[in-house]
Amino acid sequence: MSLIDSETLPSETLTSKQAFKSEDILSLIIFWGLAVLLFAQFFSRYALSASLGWSEEIARYLLILLAFSGASIASRNDAHIGVTLLHRYLSVKALNITKLCIAMLNLFVVLLLLFYAGQIAISLHAYSLASLPVSIGWVYALMCACLLLMLVRSAMLVKSSWRAVCSSFSHKAVK
Repeated sequence: MSLIDSETLPSETLTSKQAFKSEDILSLIIFWGLAVLLFAQFFSRYALSASLGWSEEIARYLLILLAFSGASIASRNDAHIGVTLLHRYLSVKALNITKLCIAMLNLFVVLLLLFYAGQIAISLHAYSLASLPVSIGWVYALMCACLLLMLVRSAMLVKSSWRAVCSSFSHKAVK
């Protein structure tokens, strides 16, 4: 259910109607990179009897990045896990205020995650991965990029929730 209209999907109210969004393309690239990497690991280990030593570490970090880009997609679609038991018993005004508070709390948490991930990316820039001469700071920098997308989507959700609260107070609730 959307925050503005029960017949409109949240993704339609929060973003434009383009076929693929930036999070979708990023997730698709990460997913297929992970699939190709795991297939190469499987093939080299069992067909060639020579394991790719670096592939497991890269696969682990790609899976982490896939989780963060998926969380950004969930922010865009307003599809994060939540308890909706009380939503059935609240009035429209109270429901809109509750959704606004939840959206603002979500925005605050994403902002904190972005702040700390940025600090970690800066502090770990001098360290490299165990199997490749690549800085581990790049992994956290890419996480920051995904968190930045999530922050933008969460801010759009707060704006949409704010509009729903304002419209529920300016118009009489129709039952």
